[in-house]
Amino acid sequence: MTKKIVIACGAGLATSTMIAEKVKVILEEAGIDYSLTQSQIYEMDSYDDSADLFITSMKVEKDRYQTPIVTGTPFIMGINEEATKEQILKELSN
Repeated sequence: MTKKIVIACGAGLATSTMIAEKVKVILEEAGIDYSLTQSQIYEMDSYDDSADLFITSMKVEKDRYQTPIVTGTPFIMGINEEATKEQILKELSN
């Protein structure tokens, strides 16, 4: 089953692209079939009923959404990347 992942950042381009490149590698290494969408933070509401996971470049109110949220900034900063990778894989295995 294809996992639908939405990567959201402020403008929907630069930061989400950096995060997306790292996430693609993680998912491909794990053998997870996925579709990836990049969007702006304010567009997350429109994906809430269809996405399996949100990965954001900034903190958002997690209780506002039904979709699990992982903060992807470690992929930009290069700190705690492994823990974030494990969190993504855990959320997608549910």
